[in-house]
Amino acid sequence: MKRMKRKLWIRIGAVLLAGLLLWWLFWAILIDEDENVQNLPETEQIE
Repeated sequence: MKRMKRKLWIRIGAVLLAGLLLWWLFWAILIDEDENVQNLPETEQIE
């Protein structure tokens, strides 16, 4: 019984860790895109 509980906690920890890593990666990409958009020089369109 103890071995099954230990495996369960390891799986829960692995899922949480994977979720946190994906969340961090997602936000890192969003923040990077926001910085790139802000640093782009504004150009006027000539009609």
